[in-house]
Amino acid sequence: MENEQLLEFDTFNLELNGKEIEFAITEEFDFEGKHYILCGEVNGDEINDEEVYLFRAVMEDTEITVESIETEEEYDRIVEAYYEQNVEMETEE
Repeated sequence: MENEQLLEFDTFNLELNGKEIEFAITEEFDFEGKHYILCGEVNGDEINDEEVYLFRAVMEDTEITVESIETEEEYDRIVEAYYEQNVEMETEE
């Protein structure tokens, strides 16, 4: 897949493995009463879409707090729900 050009995406910085990385939120969805975001690493004016990150997002006013997904089971459930929601949306179109 090619990198997406950075147009109008919300971004945030997060420290991973001792390195501060800028991420762009490429998709958002809700599942089981919680909000989740899919993100790609920002490299210059592009978003690397070859490696996508999934986080839980807690919205407080205009601030986003990003939380890691704790367990593999929770991660798997969220990914499955994401794909199911996207399949439903595609068949409705």
